[in-house]
Amino acid sequence: MLLLSLGGSTCLYAQYQHLPVIPDKTINITELGAVADGKTINTEFIQKALDQAGAGGGKVLIPKGVYLCGPLTLHSKTELIISKDAVLRLTDDIEKYPVIKDHYANFLEVLDGSDIKISGEGTIDGQGRIWWEKYDAKALTYRRPQMLFAANPVRMEIAGVTFLNPPNTHMSVKDGEDVYIHGITINAPANSHNTDGINISARNCTIDNCDIRTGDDNIAINFGGKTKNSTPECENFLITNCRFGYGHGLSVGSYTSGGLRNLNVSKCTFDGTACGVRIKTARGRGGIVEDLTYSDLTMKNVRAPFYISEYYPHEPASPINDTPAQPGDRIPVYRNILLKNINAFGADEAVKLWGLPESPLQNIRFENVTVSAKKGGVISNARKISFSKSQLIIQNGQPAQTFQAEVDGL
Repeated sequence: MLLLSLGGSTCLYAQYQHLPVIPDKTINITELGAVADGKTINTEFIQKALDQAGAGGGKVLIPKGVYLCGPLTLHSKTELIISKDAVLRLTDDIEKYPVIKDHYANFLEVLDGSDIKISGEGTIDGQGRIWWEKYDAKALTYRRPQMLFAANPVRMEIAGVTFLNPPNTHMSVKDGEDVYIHGITINAPANSHNTDGINISARNCTIDNCDIRTGDDNIAINFGGKTKNSTPECENFLITNCRFGYGHGLSVGSYTSGGLRNLNVSKCTFDGTACGVRIKTARGRGGIVEDLTYSDLTMKNVRAPFYISEYYPHEPASPINDTPAQPGDRIPVYRNILLKNINAFGADEAVKLWGLPESPLQNIRFENVTVSAKKGGVISNARKISFSKSQLIIQNGQPAQTFQAEVDGL
């Protein structure tokens, strides 16, 4: 557990409350007929092993070798172990690829499962290039498969594995509880569309010691909120000791209507990402985002180290061009955000803080923050924005333009 004082209140961050409990029974997929030649389609054999494990709980072992297969389903009380020098590779035969409703079936899928684990030192390879090319050519009928999709998982752990080149998102975890992701590597080319690293909504989640380079958000915390709920969809997040390479950065949003409370990001590095701290949403998809702390971060050649906007995907040409909207549902609210002990150099724009005229940003504090950038940026429609022991080193122009903003110490 980690206790943190923010804005006069004490917030409790649960790193993770419960880990999955899985019976110690192991099924080796080769004993059921799987062949590690990189050519044989092994879907039937691997799924049979997963079904047997799911019947009473157990572990499914993928031993050394390359195993080509189609979509797989994981059940409760199951651990999928990808051994060192093992590769679980998705077939790239799009013509024969299975379709479920409006999308190509996801590679690994968990639906309403509990006590799920994916572990090992091996690789899960999505062979995404052919999918990206067909997507660019508008030659796909359905939405591309995600590498891992988990809906409503309880006590889920993902450890050690390398995720490589998915057709779509590497990993989507929707409405999870007690989720622990650590020691994994995620890698796809910078120009691969929609290959988010970790796209997640959860309560009680830790993401620790991960290395993520991808063509979209490195991490995106998304919470859509189809119905009103006093309890936020996302709560008690810790993201620590992670390394972010190329990608869009560590994002909150763009769907935030379900609510986020208690996010702690610490001891992470950003190298060449589009953004560092990125919080994004818009009218019609917003909710309450509050009690966020970002500390002990290093950013190198990050275009926009601090991008906090209640407009998505684009801000107006000037803040003066927007007028307040009528009060209603799904209006963004951002408040109580602490940015502490952060160094960013080689940036294009130091700060981009864009609140809405009817819902200004509230209580954003920069403490011991240094930014070196080509230009200062904009602070618009904001209340209680403070800079303490902080400096913006700007090559051209003033530190930041302000509009309808209360800014202290800049």
